[in-house]
Amino acid sequence: MLKYNVSLLLKPEVGATLGLDVDEVHQTLGDLKVDYVRGQLLLTRTNRGVLARGQFSTKLEVECVRCLESFQLALIVLMEEMFAFSAASDPTYLIDEGWLDLRQPLREQIMLALPMHSVCRPDCRGLCPNCGQNLNEGPCTCSTEDIDPRLVDLRKLLS
Repeated sequence: MLKYNVSLLLKPEVGATLGLDVDEVHQTLGDLKVDYVRGQLLLTRTNRGVLARGQFSTKLEVECVRCLESFQLALIVLMEEMFAFSAASDPTYLIDEGWLDLRQPLREQIMLALPMHSVCRPDCRGLCPNCGQNLNEGPCTCSTEDIDPRLVDLRKLLS
């Protein structure tokens, strides 16, 4: 659920802290579905709200850019976000009746941590550009000889 009751931090003095262990499985964060979210979160009371700092490990399904197969990608995500008590200060995130919701900030941090080009393994051979065969599963039957079509007639003369 990734929603935590932080009402203990609503009244204390600035600087009060609360530590949380996060261990959630099969979470949906907007359009992202993650297998798990695990980590530590330290919440610190400030004069504007609650500062949430944490490090999380997670795993989600992504598509390889070379072979287009789905695979599980493990990520380490750092988070440092301010959750405000009221909307008066135009905050990004609010504490709603003593509840802190990590779904949106965690989704954003996961999106930032995703690699530009996810590859299922470093030696992924990808797809054949001619027939689309997944070259990780074996070679294709396409001709490996690339001949410039403008030189085909010259090849016939040399044969």
